[in-house]
Amino acid sequence: MGGLKILKAPLVAVVAALALVVAACSGSPSSSGGSSSGSSGNGGTVTVAYLPGTQPVDIFPLFPAADDTTQEIFWFIEQFWRPLYWFGNNGSLSYNPALSLAEAPVFSNHNKTVTITLKNWKWSDGKPITTTDVRFFLNLLAANKTQYANYVPGYIPDNIASVSYSSTRTFSITFKQAYSSNWLFLNQLSLLFALPQHAWDKTSVGGKIGNYDETTAGAKAVFNFLSGQAKNLTTYASNPLWQVVDGPFRLSSYQPNSEVTMVPNKNYSGPIKPKIAKIQFLEFTSDAAEYNQLLSGNIDYGYVPFNDVPSEGRLKSQGYSIVPWSQAGMNYATYNYTNPTTGPLFKQLYIRQAIQHTVNQPQMITAALYGAGVPTYGAVPAYKPAESVNGVQLADPAAQQNAYPYNVGAAISLLKSHGWAVHPGGTDTCARPGTGPNQCGAGIKAGQPLAFKFQYPTGVIQDSVEAQLLTSGAAKAGIAIADAPVPLSVTFADTVCTPGTACTWSADYYYLGGWQYGVPINYPIGTLIFGCGGTYIGGYCSPALDKLMQSAEKSQSVQALYPYEQYLNKNVPVLWLPLQPYQFSAIKTSLHGTTPQNVGYWINPENWSMSG
Repeated sequence: MGGLKILKAPLVAVVAALALVVAACSGSPSSSGGSSSGSSGNGGTVTVAYLPGTQPVDIFPLFPAADDTTQEIFWFIEQFWRPLYWFGNNGSLSYNPALSLAEAPVFSNHNKTVTITLKNWKWSDGKPITTTDVRFFLNLLAANKTQYANYVPGYIPDNIASVSYSSTRTFSITFKQAYSSNWLFLNQLSLLFALPQHAWDKTSVGGKIGNYDETTAGAKAVFNFLSGQAKNLTTYASNPLWQVVDGPFRLSSYQPNSEVTMVPNKNYSGPIKPKIAKIQFLEFTSDAAEYNQLLSGNIDYGYVPFNDVPSEGRLKSQGYSIVPWSQAGMNYATYNYTNPTTGPLFKQLYIRQAIQHTVNQPQMITAALYGAGVPTYGAVPAYKPAESVNGVQLADPAAQQNAYPYNVGAAISLLKSHGWAVHPGGTDTCARPGTGPNQCGAGIKAGQPLAFKFQYPTGVIQDSVEAQLLTSGAAKAGIAIADAPVPLSVTFADTVCTPGTACTWSADYYYLGGWQYGVPINYPIGTLIFGCGGTYIGGYCSPALDKLMQSAEKSQSVQALYPYEQYLNKNVPVLWLPLQPYQFSAIKTSLHGTTPQNVGYWINPENWSMSG
């Protein structure tokens, strides 16, 4: 994994600096994807396996939080509509200028203003991509922001003071305050899209195209129409709306709970034209069903279920390469701070510390992940090689240490010192209620048990093993955790529970839960997850943490991230768990261009080719 070579200083003359970035990051366009082999071929159909239950279910790029998944973003929407800026280069998170729809941003006015020039690219119907399409996106976003998965109060579009469209290809955004150019580029400009205004700016199927987006009421009506059309999954391939694309592929078939088929966009303007004739993404009911198809040779790009990894030799002998897909991010289970019964428990720092002391991450990595996982202790796990910006590591070494290592005795000591009657192997109870330094804490009643439910997805063997280890470790300190396997959709929906909704779950572990960089946050400040008033995940709120994140957003120093990372490390707002590999990919040796697999999940099927 290479370092992120991005903007170094507040720039009026940013173009000169970005020339170095382009030279360092891009090389020729062909360097953007890598290849598993030097041979290549044209045509052919590539079959790809989804993880069970992850087939995308929303084709509208302004999708809600409930649909915010890796498959939804990178394996679906961004194959049809690419953001203005593409990140991902030879497996790293680096900015990829060759595959971006816009030229490198130019910052001025002490980083309050950014000027962006679109490349001379076209839509699939031959119409040019212009600033009108960017205006359309920004207007829809502004009028419907709370319905968009990546909206955080206070940030885009709230932090925009004005937008100026100086030509059909150049526009400028002036923000209400100055930010770090690193954060602004990687975490705000990375959200920008151009959407086909000439095809989408209408309010009904038979309605005429207009400029409805230029009023709030009109933008809402257009948004409601488009999101309503996106609910009709069976019409995805036939609806002309979704055929106007700017990405390398377009949708040719969509069968709910079955398969998604893409074919090349023959008018794609990017530097790398698709070589294959068709991609079929297949949905399976279980890991076992997918594995059986692998053994039969019916999948070109699949995955080895975790429980079958020890027998991967069977697949290698049939012409597959087994390639672990590493990821950059953090992994955790979410506490529900708003649960009327268990919320008061989770709000106590000492209880979160005690629970973390019972988690044996090295054991989980060995027993559940075949040694392929990375311990998570905070915002930036200690994966190797470490990601960096302009040579400065994103991770503070001090915050990569285990602040609460596996130590049942330490957990028991913490609980006893705060008024708990500890019953190893049983269930602890509050013996000294109250808010004093040696009492249980606010909202915890006398005799209340230290017990909660832990939801995790069914059918995911590694999560089941980790849940069992979590339960058994906590039980040694009298912390009673009741495992509750539920469908994947339930665990994910719970973590994005919105204010005002009755959320009765206690703790929740979504498969690859937590946060992975590039979805779409590339500069690791966790406002989207941990910020007060941000996307609601568990109800955690710390004004002190908010100040640290805000400081890191404004500072040009990458090291301004470190106090925020240290706070997360010590404050344990979530239950830290090992960072898993995304999957153990099984790739036919006749399929080229799929590796190195990107740690931020960007995939570039335009690089793929078949031989043999």
